[in-house]
Amino acid sequence: MKHVVAMWGTNCRSEEELAAFARPGYTEDGDAIPSEFMSSTGLSWIDEDFMEVHLLPDEESREAFVQYLKQDYASDPDRFAPQVPDSLGESMAPYPSVIVLHGNDSRYGSVNEVLFSLAESGSEVGQQPVPLIAKIVYETEER
Repeated sequence: MKHVVAMWGTNCRSEEELAAFARPGYTEDGDAIPSEFMSSTGLSWIDEDFMEVHLLPDEESREAFVQYLKQDYASDPDRFAPQVPDSLGESMAPYPSVIVLHGNDSRYGSVNEVLFSLAESGSEVGQQPVPLIAKIVYETEER
């Protein structure tokens, strides 16, 4: 099975601000209104069950987050960890928080499949309100 993990940098500086940025709204009829995150990235729909938000205000928390990604994030860390860019901590440094989305192409149905088609280029620091700072694709054996 093919997996993708996409990470965006945000300028949210508190857990409350980050949660509000990532949380969709709803109309009186119960229809979803895209979150500010989705509007900023151009994503029209995501499965939020596969989304994480992380406040990373300092170098120590960013280093701990990179270790979390390499050791505990994926169900198969041996296949995922080597794909994590060595420069990830440096890429995250300008942002006090990140939003991470996971997708896959399972034979039981894809999850967040739009992540596979995200372009990695054009995400220069300061050029977008929510730049894509990493896109990691890896494969596991389907069980």
